[in-house]
Amino acid sequence: MTSDPTKDGQRFISRHVAGWVGVLLAAAIMPARAADLRALPPPVVDPHSTEICMNSRLSSHGGWSAAGTEQMLADVLHATARAPVTGAYRTIYAATSQNVYTYDPVGHALVVHKAGDWRSDATAAFEVGVAAAVTFDAGTAMHLAQLESVALWTGTASQLASCPRASAVTYANSHWDLPAPIDLVTSFGIRSVSGLTPTLVAISSDGSLPNPDTDGAVYMDDALATLAYDSTFAAGDLSLDQISQLLWAAYGCSNHYASGKGGLVCASAVANYYLTRRIYSVGAAAMHRFHNRRPPGSDLTTRDHRIELVTAGDVRLALRRAIPRLPDAPHYLIVCVGSTGSWPEVEVGFAAVGALLEASTMGLQGFLTASLSSAEQSAIRDATGIPSGDFPLAVVSVGSPETGSDVGTRNEDGLAFSVESGVTFGGPVVIHYRLPTTTAVSVSIRDGQGRQVRTLVRSVQERGSHTEIWDGRDEQGQPALSGVYFCRLRAGDQTRAARVVVVK
Repeated sequence: MTSDPTKDGQRFISRHVAGWVGVLLAAAIMPARAADLRALPPPVVDPHSTEICMNSRLSSHGGWSAAGTEQMLADVLHATARAPVTGAYRTIYAATSQNVYTYDPVGHALVVHKAGDWRSDATAAFEVGVAAAVTFDAGTAMHLAQLESVALWTGTASQLASCPRASAVTYANSHWDLPAPIDLVTSFGIRSVSGLTPTLVAISSDGSLPNPDTDGAVYMDDALATLAYDSTFAAGDLSLDQISQLLWAAYGCSNHYASGKGGLVCASAVANYYLTRRIYSVGAAAMHRFHNRRPPGSDLTTRDHRIELVTAGDVRLALRRAIPRLPDAPHYLIVCVGSTGSWPEVEVGFAAVGALLEASTMGLQGFLTASLSSAEQSAIRDATGIPSGDFPLAVVSVGSPETGSDVGTRNEDGLAFSVESGVTFGGPVVIHYRLPTTTAVSVSIRDGQGRQVRTLVRSVQERGSHTEIWDGRDEQGQPALSGVYFCRLRAGDQTRAARVVVVK
């Protein structure tokens, strides 16, 4: 079953217009509402790995006992906004006992949207809602919010728990006076939790996948701060260990049960787990279906971690020809559903951003392609051999950054490129490079989504060593925001890049 293109188009136009009306209205009234601005404390880094947060995650259905802290709200909202936006807009709201706020991710602050307590659950510490042109974008944002609530855990008693709720979505759309519909609302509150655990339950029944790690060396908050999101990849296949880890982070079994069913690293409406048997791994040698349940794969009470061959050989070129907007990447995860609807689409966002977050943790990078049309869905199935009952909604492209390093590259032809530090706290970024011949050169700074921020050099330069300095400002002279940036060198027909994290 595919979606109705006419209805999809009408829905997109309605959301697009409503969303930008809301943005324009907010911009117009911002000066008059300066007194309503509520600054949030800077986000903190919690000492828990990406993997242990995924492995320990669960949804708690109420039972809140106390209010949360301002720091908890700040950290959750910061994590929510780290997800990439694939559609025309995304707006994040927070409802507390005082007001409903619009979250400003640039200023890391709240602006009053509607005065008063409009939480759907008055016992919750706060609720976070996402309105987006693409439902997928609401899913990516909210999954990071839920994982952040786990990263905040320091024990089992009086911890921040969370749960996405359909009733909260209905309430928000009826009471929050929104310019565009809310897609997803999650309630957050203080209660007892099961606690962090590295215990592995995602064990392959046939040995087709190695065991994933459930407690790595990179803190989740560090991975979020340096989320590696780009569409230019280095050549080179992923290892089976890397593929196993990515599949687990997208939709693997975790250490809890939900309604008697084996829980996963992401939430699912009423534990339906809509994506079971519907995630495909496409690499150089073959395409496989990922299974998180024991054969035949439909019993949600079981746990597994295996792959099943679908198509032998390399179908990546055929996939890119079917969807020309896909980047040229070493590996793809195709996330499908069996039926359309808001909850399956949200879950696709959960799985996709989970893989992206894990890729960043592993020193890889990812790129999300969503909003696939009916024609694109059919083209993907024809190119890959995905069964007709599965409908692709998103593709996650994964691989190494094109440099293979965050601090610089060197080729046998003598071209060298490096930055002095991969992290800057407001200071200048010093860029070094050596040219083997006199050639046309450009040195530029791009943000984490590939958008041009600053051009430092565009000229013909002589053979030899050169140094450029980025003062941390954009083309208009404004200081760059905290986040991930890429210093890019183009020398003749060769390109090099190094990632820089700006922290303020």
